[in-house]
Amino acid sequence: MKYKVGIIGCGAIFPRHLEGIQENKNFTLKAICDIQKPLVLNESKRLNVSGYTDYIKMIKNEDLNLVVILSPNSLHLEQALNSLRNGLEILIEKPVSFNTSDLNKIIKASIKHNKNAYCVLQVRLNPVVKIVQEALQKNLLGTIRGFSFTQRWQRPLEYFSGWRGVPEIGGGSLYEVGIHYLDILQLLLGLPKNIICSKVYTTKHKKSQIEDTVYAILDYGDFGGTIESTIAAEPKNIESSISILGSNGYVKIGGKALNVIESASFLSHEAEKIFNNIVKYNPHSTMPNSYGSYYGSCPNHPEVYKHIYKFKVQETQNAIKMIEDIYKASNIYY
Repeated sequence: MKYKVGIIGCGAIFPRHLEGIQENKNFTLKAICDIQKPLVLNESKRLNVSGYTDYIKMIKNEDLNLVVILSPNSLHLEQALNSLRNGLEILIEKPVSFNTSDLNKIIKASIKHNKNAYCVLQVRLNPVVKIVQEALQKNLLGTIRGFSFTQRWQRPLEYFSGWRGVPEIGGGSLYEVGIHYLDILQLLLGLPKNIICSKVYTTKHKKSQIEDTVYAILDYGDFGGTIESTIAAEPKNIESSISILGSNGYVKIGGKALNVIESASFLSHEAEKIFNNIVKYNPHSTMPNSYGSYYGSCPNHPEVYKHIYKFKVQETQNAIKMIEDIYKASNIYY
């Protein structure tokens, strides 16, 4: 299918999507929209596309069949539903929504209007994720005994100075920085049976209404694990890692953005041999996105566009459910 694309939102992630569109011949950018008129004028002129400050006018006036939604988080639901009603497919940046109820509205609208709704889950394309997936599928770790997820990132004080600092618009820090990695956690281990407890703190961004640190204990029935997610580390990102303990071994994937294998060890020589072969035939991951004073996740957006059919919005349901439940355990509702 040939996609004629309109983009809503020209913020920090816009260049990554532009790269994804330009590197895939089945996608052509036709129009962009942002409420900041000078930005739209400059970018539309530079890219030789139509520019709008009203997305409704864009989807009504332009010959589009795909809308890419990169706007502030709380706007995703309305823009997604309006785009679907107007006969357009959609690709939504994270988080698609703040809760499973709103996500289900998008899914139902997609089915009703017979249009695909996609979401951005680009960390799934990190080679180390595929390596651990295959190791678990081959039961190389044996029976799972426990896990830990650790995200120790830095974000400058001004990170919450705009819409991200408004709870009703940005949601919590797990929606903004943790969601990609919790998506990988659920991809590898599934959803927990219960969130035993969780606690949030604001340790650095004192003037913000949004927490910068979250701790949680998750119960999977036969085993459990911990979550630590913070954007209060200094002076820069330290790690984003998942460690999994099994009856036959251990693996930790990490680096700054879940992009390297930090360690792996197995009781059986055969399991170690199979794991090393899996590693051998998977390429290295790219470096994390740079946003000037801080880094984000790995920029796999060209591959997302290339394999867009793999990223239906239903795929993000578990990650949103997990975050929703972690916040509920702390009596926080976004």
